[in-house]
Amino acid sequence: MKISYRQAFKACILLSFSAMLFSLHWTGEIKKLINPKYGNLSIVAAVLFFILFLVQLTRIAEKKHHHDKHCCSTHDHGNTSFTTRKALSYTIIIIPILTGFLLPAQILGSTIADKKGGVMMLTKQQQANIGDYVSSNKPIVENIYDHEPDPALIEGRKEMQENEYELLKKELFKKAKINMAAEDYIIYYDEINNNVSEYIGRRIQLNGFILKEEEFAQNQMVISRFFITHCIADANIVGFLSDFPEATSLAEDTWVEVIGTLDITEFDGAYLPIIKIEQWVEIQEPETPYLYPIDVYSTS
Repeated sequence: MKISYRQAFKACILLSFSAMLFSLHWTGEIKKLINPKYGNLSIVAAVLFFILFLVQLTRIAEKKHHHDKHCCSTHDHGNTSFTTRKALSYTIIIIPILTGFLLPAQILGSTIADKKGGVMMLTKQQQANIGDYVSSNKPIVENIYDHEPDPALIEGRKEMQENEYELLKKELFKKAKINMAAEDYIIYYDEINNNVSEYIGRRIQLNGFILKEEEFAQNQMVISRFFITHCIADANIVGFLSDFPEATSLAEDTWVEVIGTLDITEFDGAYLPIIKIEQWVEIQEPETPYLYPIDVYSTS
């Protein structure tokens, strides 16, 4: 019998991956890295890594044997020479383990937004022609729909039926004041950006972190949120350009809650909704700062 230190090292790697994933779930840090709907999958991955670790334990102590002529020349019994290529492979595997244990998960902020081209994202999201400019005194339509979506059905949902989705958009069209709560944010955001002229003059309330760019006037900033589809690698900026006289007094990444009036402006060749801020207060960063998609499915 002999001990294969390389096989033991592989077992340590598998155990480390399992422990790292379980630790992220235990501390809640996993929410800073992935869409919560994939939480169960990451737990399954942690369990699989642990099972593989147990299997790997059986390979640490092996009987001495000679390779027969039928053994594949590419098969690694754990006693082949340690090459530069193998060292590189192990390094690539070890780095995420070390960063997972040693570096705390960070919430994405303005620095990442700048690298991703935050304002460019916003202008790309709104390249459609909004038609003729509509006066901010456009009357608000009321009482034209027979049914309203039940807020209890929408709150916290990760999916909804297509008819619920349409009802929620119609309900938005009736609102004199729009509250951009996290559970409705993306639906409202898409609707407002696709039909900017329909919402001019509406009051709006939302929160987010402050993002500034060199192209902005001194009184301009973006009230921003990060939208995550799967994990932070695919994070995109969503938010509203804002007109705020006190913008210079607020630092980037400061979380604020604002109330203002929706208007429209042209920026970098695109028509964007802009919020003329009337009230604001600095707030703590939310426990769940990211926004996530809601899957809309048809019942037909």
